[in-house]
Amino acid sequence: MWGFNLLSATRTLEKSMAFVLHRWLIYLGVGLAYIFGAIIGAGTTIGIGSLSSNPTAFAGTGAWIGMGVVGWILYKFRNGFLTGVQARNAALLGAEALREPVPKGKAQIDYARRRVAERLPPPPALSPLIAAIRSVASALPGWKEPAPQTLPQRWLLQAKGLLVTTETLTLLGYHFAQPANSFARSARDGLLLLAAHLPTILRNRLYLSGFGWLGCFAAFPVLLAAIQGILAGLPLDPGIWPYVFAFLLAWTIKAAFLDAIAMAAMLDLFLKLPAPENGSELSDALARDFPAFAGICAQTDI
Repeated sequence: MWGFNLLSATRTLEKSMAFVLHRWLIYLGVGLAYIFGAIIGAGTTIGIGSLSSNPTAFAGTGAWIGMGVVGWILYKFRNGFLTGVQARNAALLGAEALREPVPKGKAQIDYARRRVAERLPPPPALSPLIAAIRSVASALPGWKEPAPQTLPQRWLLQAKGLLVTTETLTLLGYHFAQPANSFARSARDGLLLLAAHLPTILRNRLYLSGFGWLGCFAAFPVLLAAIQGILAGLPLDPGIWPYVFAFLLAWTIKAAFLDAIAMAAMLDLFLKLPAPENGSELSDALARDFPAFAGICAQTDI
């Protein structure tokens, strides 16, 4: 079964509710950006085709292109999103793990911003470290395992790799709970824990991912009904777009609240894991097989 406590994680998150609401507003902005991107894309193609016999023929294509442009812009700013939202959330969770007093209200946002600036390296140094963590984490499920022989086995291995990569955020929280460590040191120690306890972590992450998506799909029909009511007066058939917009808004709830609860639960579990008994041997093996891990270890000695 699972080794986390969702009720305890929710109570932990309640202590930083001001930041969680701030986080939700940011994710809501992302969801609305996709929606407006779709509307602008559709409107642009309708305008271009206004002289044709069927101006709306390519409206759907324009909507998808508009969403794609928004996705591309957000991808370009992904590292800023990491430090501006997710790392600050991790900073608050780390402070709560250390039983440090956390301010209330708007001061919480300033406190999280200050903690990130104090404990994390600047973006030019942080981005390669994050990329190295993700590289090692994604490869761990297939490490020392026979190579997959069939396409379903390859897909399963890739899915496991993607699942383990989400522990990058857990390692951020782990770093903030280790006040004496540099980020490279926390990354090294966290990856060692990840490698030593991979089955346990993978199983619990799978449960928490299911929790998040169940919540998302539970919110979906409620939001769909609301959106269909809003669009009912339109002279055009909206097609599948109410479903797309409802899913985007349901995703914002998952990303802002449910993923934050999952992060708190995983960090609590992670901090309780015993250090690997063969830590030195495990570190040498990882450094030998993963150049990215060797690079992280090299930075711990600087």
